[in-house]
Amino acid sequence: MALTMRSSSLVKASRGRLTVCAATPVPKQFKAVKPVGDRVLVKVDKEEAKSVGGVLLPASVRNKPTAGSIIALGDAKSVKLSDKVIYSKFAGTELELGGAEHVLLKEEDVIGVLSASEKIAQLKPLSDRILIKGAKAEDKTSGGVLLATESAEKPTFGTVVAVGEGREDEETKALVKPNVTVGATVMYSKYSGTEFEEDGDNYIVVRESDILAQLS
Repeated sequence: MALTMRSSSLVKASRGRLTVCAATPVPKQFKAVKPVGDRVLVKVDKEEAKSVGGVLLPASVRNKPTAGSIIALGDAKSVKLSDKVIYSKFAGTELELGGAEHVLLKEEDVIGVLSASEKIAQLKPLSDRILIKGAKAEDKTSGGVLLATESAEKPTFGTVVAVGEGREDEETKALVKPNVTVGATVMYSKYSGTEFEEDGDNYIVVRESDILAQLS
C-alpha cells in the first residue's frame, strides 16, 4: 500500500538556517504515556528501508509513513485502542518511547481508520472527511499530442468511495452529516486533502468544505 509520506523529521527555520527537530525522547524511567483530552498515542509504522524494486535506501531519503496503531487514548470518541489509522502529515508531537517511534495526536488530526486489509480503498474517513477515487488524468491534449506523465493535467474530480459520520455542531453538539453520498461524482478544491496511491489508482481524502460541486 502506497501512502502519502512526510519527511523523517520536522524542519524549522532558525536565524536564517534550517534546524532539524527530532522526536522528543521519553525518559527511560517512564514506561507509558497517557494522552489527555481528545488526544491519542499512535505507534508509527516502521519506515521502508528499501524501494519498490528492492534497492536499499539511505536514511536521508527514506520517508516516514503517516500511519500507525493506536496504543493509548484519552477522551477520543471516534477511534479505539488497536485501530490502525492514517493521520495528517506534520500533525502532532513526535515521541521516542521504548526505542520505538510514536506520535501524540489530537483526534481531529486522524484522517481515517484502516480495515484489516489495510487498503486505502476501504478506509473509513472520520468526522466530515470524504474519501474520493480520483479520475484518470488525460494523457493527450485536445489536439491529440501525447503528454508526458509529469505534464498531464491532474484532475480535481472523482467518485465518492466513503463518507465520514459527520462533525459535531459547536452550538447544538448535534452530529451534522456530510451532504454527499457514496457513488456521487464530485469536484474538489485543487490544493486540498491528503493524497494516496494504491494499485495504480489515486485517492484523496478531503473535508466536506473542500467539495465544490457534484457532477451529473
